[in-house]
Amino acid sequence: MHFPLRHALITTLLVITAQTASATALSECLGFAPADKVLIVNADDIGMHPDLDKAAFALLDQRKIQALSIMPPTPNFAAAAKMARDRKLAVGVHLTLTNEWQDKQPWGSVLPPSEVPSLYNPQGRLWATTQEVAQHAKPAEVKKELLAQIASVRAAGLTITHLDAHMVFWAASPALLEIYTELPRETGIPIVMQGYAMPTFMQHDATRQLQADGIVTPDAYFMHYNPAKRIPGQRYAGYDSWIGTLPAGINHLAIHPAEDSPSARTSIADLVLRLSDFEVWNGSLIQQLGKDLKYTDYRAMRALQEKVNTGGKTCLSR
Repeated sequence: MHFPLRHALITTLLVITAQTASATALSECLGFAPADKVLIVNADDIGMHPDLDKAAFALLDQRKIQALSIMPPTPNFAAAAKMARDRKLAVGVHLTLTNEWQDKQPWGSVLPPSEVPSLYNPQGRLWATTQEVAQHAKPAEVKKELLAQIASVRAAGLTITHLDAHMVFWAASPALLEIYTELPRETGIPIVMQGYAMPTFMQHDATRQLQADGIVTPDAYFMHYNPAKRIPGQRYAGYDSWIGTLPAGINHLAIHPAEDSPSARTSIADLVLRLSDFEVWNGSLIQQLGKDLKYTDYRAMRALQEKVNTGGKTCLSR
């Protein structure tokens, strides 16, 4: 066989294998078969606006998604926390160091600005971008604020199942990455590595290394944050084709649903995308397309992280 053709065939087989075999030992740790394609659909940005929160809880109430992540510094946090408490619902924490909306959606840190001054820009707001956080924020203040956000969710009477990062701040610098990946060992809570810009096989390589180091995290992460591709009044079809390509292993999909209202139109710059996400995941077609998948949430991963932290041997040690 001519070498370039053989090389292409081997590459194709490797890709197929990566998509049909278990990505890591995590699936079996959680009681799934190695080839099972397991999905967690998680609504992000809870607490940012009442119409985001209503949409996410509506999807959860109907079991159309499996999890959500709440933002402790945001204006509707207390109301969203009550909605979760009333349902006896455990939540993720959408750890937040930035405010990309500035005056449209004003929020700051959980700690007083005097305790974490490097998290603020000269206008007295959180930095708008993760690059600015990486450039200006002191690591000690970042860590202090993240732990305070976790504590605030616990103080609201909620059980925390997982941690993820608003605007994927951990990717902005090695120091931020180190702080983020230390959190499971310090708190007993799994983290989500949001590597959606990486090919799946690269995500699997990275998460396998993290899991071997005692950090419980899903095998792969996906997100369709593409406002330019969302057209008002037209159903977004991108999830339809994507769901058929889901690899084996534990997969996290972040979505951003919202309901419509005059307030949402004023406050939420990317509302068209969020309305689109709600339409898709509230509809019957996507549920039908995903009928052969397995679904889970983060409760078992939280228990596994706690077991790892005790120092005993676990199924991830194989």
